[in-house]
Amino acid sequence: MIARFLSKLQSYQHIDDALEKYQSVFETDETTKSQITIFAGYLVKLRVLQVDMNQSTKSVTKAKRELFKELTIKSKLIMIALIRLANATNNQDLRIKLEEIQDQLARRSQIVCLAAAFLLYELTIEHASELENYSITAEFITAYKKCIDDIEILNAEKNLILDHNKKNRKNFGELIRTTDSFLKDQLDWSIESYRATNSEMVIAYYSARKLNKVINHHMALRGLVVNKQTGEPIANGDVSVLGTDLETKITKNGYFSFKNLPKGDFTLKVENIRYETEEVIIYRYLNEYLNIKIEMQPLQVPHPA
Repeated sequence: MIARFLSKLQSYQHIDDALEKYQSVFETDETTKSQITIFAGYLVKLRVLQVDMNQSTKSVTKAKRELFKELTIKSKLIMIALIRLANATNNQDLRIKLEEIQDQLARRSQIVCLAAAFLLYELTIEHASELENYSITAEFITAYKKCIDDIEILNAEKNLILDHNKKNRKNFGELIRTTDSFLKDQLDWSIESYRATNSEMVIAYYSARKLNKVINHHMALRGLVVNKQTGEPIANGDVSVLGTDLETKITKNGYFSFKNLPKGDFTLKVENIRYETEEVIIYRYLNEYLNIKIEMQPLQVPHPA
């Protein structure tokens, strides 16, 4: 749908160019001049929405990735300290809680990891005075909580951007439909009235009105995502096509697929919490089934001292 709307926007730009070329024709025609002004206003709004519906979350994602790296390191240090405390005090209840949290921290889901980090923080607060003997200071605990809070703030920021984009895509589609109705019900009739006196201008206008057809050639794409260092498949993650609303999940066996991609050049964005984000350009000009392999570089997580 977005591709069709963008094709219409291109057609509107051609109309605007044609009307500007023949603007002297309408010099004394106040009604048509007014309609052209309204159409130009729609076009300006559409251009603004085109930008506003594609706000990037790249900077937020990058900042969140860095915070998760920090959170992972701090979580390991706290886990080590709490395990030592549990062993020293023979606290079986604490051991059980730590095992549950450790299992959740190992999950690939950021939501699960963040929830587990908060549970670990609560345990840390509960044993704060005892943990000072294991180098977990009040300042360290405060920094750990701030890391959790900052990630939640970035999650909220990303959701706001995505909601903003979704809202503007809806507004863009509604304004396209409004513009189409305006052209059909008003401006087309005004331009048509000039056919006898200025057929060249009318032909130029209707040539621009012809919607550039969205290419109907499609392809199926299947990909395998692997660890660049080991060649092993990477389980879970997301793959999206930049500039579109197409996205899919990576399976537990490392595969992803798109059933229908339009003809052209595309950039795939591949994301996994434990790997550096990859952007891969693909080219497609024929109906075909395309197989690709994408290698991802593991994130380097420093070992605690």
